[in-house]
Parts: sequence; structure tokens; C-alpha cells
Amino acid sequence: MTKGKNPMHNTQKTTSRMRGCFHIALEHLEPRSMMAAQPLTSLPLDPQSLDGTGNNSAHPDWGSTVEDLLRRSSVAYGDSISTPSGADRPNARAISNALAASPDGGITNNRDFSAFVYAWGQFLDHDLSLTDTGSPRESFSIAVPAGDTSFDPASTGTKTISMSRSAFDPATGTAIGNPRQQVNSLTAFIDGSQIYGVDVARAAALREFSGGRLKTSDGNLLPFNTSGFANANDAHRVADSQLFLAGDVRANENPELIAMQTLFLREHNRLAVAAAAGNPSWTDEQLFQHARRMVIAELQDITFNEFLPAILGDRSPASLALAGYKGYQADVNPGIATEFSTAAYRLGHSMLGEDIEFLDNNGNEVHAAMALRDAFFNPTVVGETGIDPILKYLASDRAQEVDTKVVDDVRNFLFGGPGQGGFDLATLNIQRGRDHGIADYNSVRVAYGLPRLTSFAQITGDKSVQDALAAAYGSGPEAMNKLDLWVAGLAEKHLPGSSLGETFTRIVVDQFSRLRDGDRYWYQNVLPADAVREIQKTSLADIIRRNTQLTNMQSNVFYFRTSIGGNVFADRNRDGQRQQKEMGLAGTIVTLVDATGATVATSKSNARGDYIFAGIDLGSFRVVVSPPGGGTAVTSRTVAITRGMEIRNNDIALAPPASVSPPAQIAPPAKRPQPAPPSAPRPAPQLAPRSMPGVRNAAFAAIGTLAVPGAPKR
Repeated sequence: MTKGKNPMHNTQKTTSRMRGCFHIALEHLEPRSMMAAQPLTSLPLDPQSLDGTGNNSAHPDWGSTVEDLLRRSSVAYGDSISTPSGADRPNARAISNALAASPDGGITNNRDFSAFVYAWGQFLDHDLSLTDTGSPRESFSIAVPAGDTSFDPASTGTKTISMSRSAFDPATGTAIGNPRQQVNSLTAFIDGSQIYGVDVARAAALREFSGGRLKTSDGNLLPFNTSGFANANDAHRVADSQLFLAGDVRANENPELIAMQTLFLREHNRLAVAAAAGNPSWTDEQLFQHARRMVIAELQDITFNEFLPAILGDRSPASLALAGYKGYQADVNPGIATEFSTAAYRLGHSMLGEDIEFLDNNGNEVHAAMALRDAFFNPTVVGETGIDPILKYLASDRAQEVDTKVVDDVRNFLFGGPGQGGFDLATLNIQRGRDHGIADYNSVRVAYGLPRLTSFAQITGDKSVQDALAAAYGSGPEAMNKLDLWVAGLAEKHLPGSSLGETFTRIVVDQFSRLRDGDRYWYQNVLPADAVREIQKTSLADIIRRNTQLTNMQSNVFYFRTSIGGNVFADRNRDGQRQQKEMGLAGTIVTLVDATGATVATSKSNARGDYIFAGIDLGSFRVVVSPPGGGTAVTSRTVAITRGMEIRNNDIALAPPASVSPPAQIAPPAKRPQPAPPSAPRPAPQLAPRSMPGVRNAAFAAIGTLAVPGAPKR
């Protein structure tokens, strides 16, 4: 999220117009399997370069470092050359105030995203793109509206939010036919550059040069940056030497990102150790490149088989379009589009939560929660807790909705008290799009093959968002052609089964299709079939389990789906077990209570006696049932939600009043009985119930009462 100056990218390439011929001298890998180190018939490619050069034989600079960002739409600079766009658009902070202010408690994602969606999104972003601040700096600060409660409470009308323009290719921005083009300091490829770096010096500083391993510090954490490499340290909470060192300069931005960086450092070393054990003759270089290639393959596979299906919708047309790999296409440029990096892929900013928690294997808090605003460039807490509690939290917390809203911790981040300065991430995103000369929303839609829209109602059916767009941009017909891409893209109605609207979906699918199809080193193109199968069986949850002490995680950590459900039935023989003729009780009041007895939610059983509570947080719960005719409320045993899990057989037995004789004592009828109707079918669960220590997943009878307000006592 935060830009950082990285002069090290010039080690191999100086500018996009001055290409070096420098390549790392790497030993060839022996013909061994990349997963199990078994013999192979061939390995078609040498190890890929750090800076991305040479991936495409005909166009060796495509996707490499210090390449111009691509444009899929026409430029919209004020002078058609270099001055920022949007001079006729509203103030960026005013737009943020109108559309991005998040309500108290936020708006939870309606598709059960876990916090891993935005955490992976940022981790991946630091593999794909970095646009540095220009040198010398060009100020492009944002005027704060007078009376802004956070940044100008004294109504001085003189406050600003500081921002500088992005670095650009010096050979551009000279004429109308040669507009300014910003530069990507990283490789475009999904190639682990956030882990390994993109230049020789940084890459060497990260390696042990023994056994193919990467360096670590105490606690099996990232090494510290004791050699003074470029590292972002915007908050200056700790000295530069107390920051961790990784492949990307932004690695210390927050504890969640540090945890992800550390996880894949450990995975690299795990793979290197395993390969060394099976291949004692391999050199350090061979072991390093083996582990590196496998880590890259894992990054590629998780992105395409877990992350993208989450945000695009698992069975959506967009996901299906990305599902089938047709092989390397040498005519596809994988370069990063500015519409992607400067607008669409900043969708993750709307998913951020307000804090970071630290949880043990069963979801219990082990360290006080930290406000997000206190977590920026604060690596100290990772040294205190390790990465396990952070990864468990990411798998167990819900992301915010993908919309125009941004939590206060990054929208009204203050450097001191109100009026003492700070930043607004939403405002910066809007202003950055104008810095890059990105065209208006409608023009970008047309560039991506979508029709122009003529009303806010076509963007979203949410009347409050329509009104906010009108309040920010105006209500006349010209307003539709002034919309900033980041704002309108997030405001769009989501496609069915997806968390993105059609414009951002087009941009995301275009970018990731090119990243895969234009990468000669894509894992499905270079690895043998058995290695590909092993990679595709490996989930992010698997990698976490292999490299931490965490064992209690859902199989897909990009979702946090929880529910407790079951059936309320008439226990006519009072044995606590449901028999064939014991029918469900419709319309029964069912209450979910937490460990303190506080009511979490209340519902009624349906016509079959079924009930379900979904979207439950971690914790211990009981279900309280109030008999339809009054009487003593009964409860289930305690059910613990310790990870993403769906418990669907928490059945509750209600015995008839004591005056009613049990059915076993009733004499058989004189006439031949008709066959008893079968029990009503139970709804099919979305996921099979999971067995867990301390969680009873079998049906059970009520065993007691709870002090629930309004519930009669025994």
C-alpha cells in the first residue's frame, strides 16, 4: 500500500531505455523432479532471472523490472502529455468523505471472505508492482476541505494531505504522441520477487549460501536489515536496523504482511532441506533454485486456484475463463497495466479491518489486539508472538465488503491530534489515478469492451451509493464522464456469485490472463506432470500447517464459514435420541447464546423443525430452545467454533409434558396400521460436519437450562 524508494532496482537495469545484458550465472539444475527429486526426462528451462529479463526470447524486456506500465485505455492528462488528469473533477478528499466513510462496525463481506483475501492480495501485489516516488519530487498534494473534522477541525482552509507524483520513464512525457508513462520497479511475473528480490545484491543478502537456504533470525523469522538495504519505514516506530529484510522494500508494512513473508521463507527452506536430504550431491545453487522454483509454483497455483476464484466467484464466467491453461503464448505481453495497479487491484483497501488479533490454535486470544493504525511498520509484535497467532487470525476473521467504504484507521490516519496532519488512503488512491493520467470510468469501460453507462442507477442499485455519487460528482449528464475509476469500479453492483463488478472483473481477468499466458516459466509449462499434480494438491492451508504449529484450520483459508444447526424434535419416549416417528417441531423459538449466556441470535425452526445460525464468530456457544406451549427452556451442550466449520447435527430433544405417556406404552391399534410416513428430509449441508477435539458433532439431548432473558426456569 505504501510506496517506498528502491534504488536497488538499478543494479541490473538502469532505465527502460537502457537495457543491460547482465544475467546471473546460475548452475543448471540436474534432471530431477522439482517436488520429490525423482529422475526426469528433461527440464526445458534454465532458472529464471531475478529481474525478469529473458523470459520472452523475442521480447526479453517484457515483464522485466523498470518497464513502463501498460495502458489499456487512452491517456487523460490535462495537457495530453503529463499534467494530472481530473482538473474538472471534484476534490479527492471531498469524494472520500462522501463515499468512503465506513459506518461503525464496518460492513462485513457477504461471501464469508476471511482476512486472508486482503492479506494474500497485498502479499501478491508486492510480487507484481511497485511504482516509486519520482526524483526530484513533484508535489501533488490534496487540499483538505475547510472544516474537515479530522484534518481541518479549526476550518483554516489551509490544510493539505501530502502526496508526490510517481516516477516515470524520462524518455516519455515529451509530446502529445509520447505521454508520460510510469515505471514498474518490479517484475510483472508471479515469480516470488517479494521473497527473493529483483537485484543481485539484495538476493545475495537474503541467502545463507549453504544448503540452498535463505537466512533467518531468532524464532525462525526473517533476517534483520543490518546492512542498510533500502527499506520502507514510513512510521519510524523502530530504527531501520530493527526492520526485517525481505525481497520487497515494503515487507515491514504490517504484521500480517511480515507473517506472510516469513511463511514463504520457511517454505523455501523446508523444500531446500528436503531436496538436500534426497540429493546429497546437489550444490547450494541447485538446491536454492529447486526450492525457489517450487515456491514460485505454489504462489502461482494458490493465486489461480484459491485467491482469484474467491474474489471472482468460484463458478463465475470470469473464473471459468481463467480456469483452463492453454500453454505459453509468446505474443502476450505480461506487463502490468496502470488501470490494474493504480485502480482495480486496490480493491483490497476496502476489505481491511480495524485491528489485528493474535490467536492460538483454538482461536483463543494470546496477545492484546492491535489497532491497524498502530500496526504500520511495527515489526516488534511479530518478534513477541511469532507468526502463528497472526496467521490463525487471518484465517478466522472476516474481511470487510468490497465496496467504496474504507475503515477509519486508513482513511483518517492522523500523525497526531486532529489537524496535525495524516493521510487518507481513499483520497490517495483517487489522486494517484489522476497523477497517472488514467481516463474516466466510462472511457476505461469502453477500452475494456464494455458499454458506456448513462446513470448512477446503472452502476449500482444501492440508492444511498447513487446519492453519494451524485453528491460528490454532481447529478447532470456530464457527471458520468467525470467518475474516477477506483471509486466507480468499487461502487459497481457485484456480478452474480462474485465480489467484483463488471469493470474491475474485466481488468482483473485481463491482467491475470496475461501474467499466466505470457510467462514462459509458468509452472504448468515447465514442471513435469507429477510435480504439477503435487502443486495443485497443495493449498495455502497446507503450507501453513507445514511451517507452523497450527493444525486447526479450515481447508480453504480464504473463507471463514461458520454455522451451528440441527433439528428440534419431539422426544416422545424421552430417551434423548431421535426415533423414526419423532417428528420435528415447527415454529420453535431457538436462541444461540455465548459462553456468558448473552444472546447472539434468535430464530425459529422451520416446518421440519430445522434451525441454523450462520456467520458465527470464534467461541463457545449453546442453543436454547423454548417449548412452543411454554414451559422450561432447554439447552444443548456447549459447541465450540474454533475455525471455519459448519456443524449441522446439533439436534435438540424436547420431551412431552410429564402427564403424557410415552409412545412405547400405547397398545397397538386393532386394525392393521398404515405405513408410517418417512421423516421429512434434512437440508443438505454445504460442507460435511468436521470432527474436532472438544466439539460434539453428534446429535444430543438437552441437558440443562441457561439464564437467558425471558426464558422460564426449571
